[in-house]
Amino acid sequence: MSILRIGGIASGFDTEQIVRDLMRIERMKVDKLYQNRQVIEWKKEQFREVINGVRSFRDKYFDVLRPGTNMMSASTLRQVRAVSSDADIVSVVAGADARVGSSTFQVFQSASAANAVGQGVSQIKSFVTVTSLNITEGKNTIQVTLNGVTEDITIDAGDYTSLEKLIAEIQGELDAAFGEGRVLVEEIAVGEGGSGLRFTPYASDSLVLSSGTYYKEGQIDGEDILAVLGITSGMSNSRLNLNDTMETVCEKLGGGLAFNEGDGSSFTLTINGAEIFVNKTDTLKTVIDRINNSDAGVRASYSAFSDSFSVTALETGAGYLTTDDGGGFFSALGIAVDGETGNIGESGRNAVFEINGVRDTRGSNTFTVEGITYTINRVVEEGSPSAVVNISTEINTDGIYEVIENFVNDYNSLIEEINGKLNEELFRDFHPLTDEQKESMSEKEVELWEEKAKSGMLRREPALENMLREMRGALYDMVGDFHLTEIGIQTSNNYRDQGKLVLVGGGSVLREAIASDPDKVAEIFTRRSRISYSANLTAEERAQRYEESGLAHRLSDILNENIRTTRDSNGRKGILLERAGIEGDITQYNNYYDRQINDVNKRIDRMNEMLFRKEEQYYRQFAAMEKALQQLYSQGDWLMMQLSQFQS
Repeated sequence: MSILRIGGIASGFDTEQIVRDLMRIERMKVDKLYQNRQVIEWKKEQFREVINGVRSFRDKYFDVLRPGTNMMSASTLRQVRAVSSDADIVSVVAGADARVGSSTFQVFQSASAANAVGQGVSQIKSFVTVTSLNITEGKNTIQVTLNGVTEDITIDAGDYTSLEKLIAEIQGELDAAFGEGRVLVEEIAVGEGGSGLRFTPYASDSLVLSSGTYYKEGQIDGEDILAVLGITSGMSNSRLNLNDTMETVCEKLGGGLAFNEGDGSSFTLTINGAEIFVNKTDTLKTVIDRINNSDAGVRASYSAFSDSFSVTALETGAGYLTTDDGGGFFSALGIAVDGETGNIGESGRNAVFEINGVRDTRGSNTFTVEGITYTINRVVEEGSPSAVVNISTEINTDGIYEVIENFVNDYNSLIEEINGKLNEELFRDFHPLTDEQKESMSEKEVELWEEKAKSGMLRREPALENMLREMRGALYDMVGDFHLTEIGIQTSNNYRDQGKLVLVGGGSVLREAIASDPDKVAEIFTRRSRISYSANLTAEERAQRYEESGLAHRLSDILNENIRTTRDSNGRKGILLERAGIEGDITQYNNYYDRQINDVNKRIDRMNEMLFRKEEQYYRQFAAMEKALQQLYSQGDWLMMQLSQFQS
């Protein structure tokens, strides 16, 4: 039952204030727990700052995905610089194993990709083979509409054994009706060895071909001149649209697509052995995307501006694009298909070149020979070789020096940060402030107080001291017969630097070592053990790996032991992660400090429950006192009344 919390009626005491004062003393115990929890949280936060610094250093210098700064890679510390005398012809990049010296390079033919282009896709053309023609009197008129102007073109009736004569007659009539050059008529190949006609208007003019207007609907039969030529009456040169369905594409092309599977609504096209299914309801864009996403290894596209469909191999090199021309797809889009081989367009070709007079070929314009990657940047046709280009390679002393210098500077910054935490002064009299204490202080006073209260949180932290000790030892120990001091890097003689590295002579000794013996410099850092790193290596295997490894691998192993996110056979992650955890990993909430915080939280909950009961107890005691005083006062009043009656 809740106790009524009011001032003493009988006693006159301020019960609320008395209980508040009594509880203030009691709450000092739980305030101490809150302060302890805050200290642990500060330690965890500062520990994670150190972990992030260590991880950034490791990721920068010991990550295979960063070849430019990976100190464990020979290519990082054996940089060879290659220079081309004419980069417009060929550019060069040298790998770590490139031979130092000079050579000559000449291109005799650049590589190209096989491709096929159908120009004038939307032109009006025959899709049937035309051999001998019999043009019947009365059915020899073509209604031609050019940019909205319609003229009847009448061709002499009779037999035509040659398309040449028919084309000449039609061209003459068109020139007379619309002007010379407005509409071009020419012979084209249709199918295997056949011929047909193609009508091409000038530029972007609109052209429509129809049967003669004096025929009534339904009276035009197969003897009509357009029908004989295989051109649908009403056919126009309307440009294709990527959103057109294939049925619409077929209509715009005046036929040519054969939907011949099942119900006549689809066909299968094969390109380089890959099958592409095409349906009438598919848009042109859908079909192009399907081709590009297939295993055909090509890139298809349609340009409405140039009215051309093209398909190009994704890789350069000798060889044709091949197809079965399923559904007449390529033929309809203006690309001729070889009936025997299935080849279309132009063949790709290999690059042909000479290095120091030795000729070789490659399927690509970018290739690597003896550690040097060459990229041919100019189109060179067969029979017109490029000029001879001089290639020179040399050790990139500046590049190697810069990598090592940055490594030394970042290493020094890291150990300075960690040593700063380990040696930071601890102010034992400055505890975390309670909310009540903060209310009585200004913001500046709180800031200055907490600055000292947070100081020394990681002072003499064993895990960090051990890691630094191992890192210093790894850099001090010999690597085979070599030592870091031999290339001009040594530990500072100033004890205040606490293990920082120094470049002797301002770096001049290191530069000389790189220039004179780059392999030695690389060996000291990148020497690789026969034993791969694992969290579960035995003590003997660890010792052997350490002995056989260069400095970079040793440091990488030490950092991994402290911040790796993988578990060992005992289920433990890196030492520092087990201590404080890191965001994005399960240790973010499951680590030594968080377990301590959880324990303190439980104690706080129990203490708050005890304080609640204590407060209720005080109120019950005061309530009992007030009740007793009221009874006492009532008895006193009764006694006084009795005495007054007796006296009277």
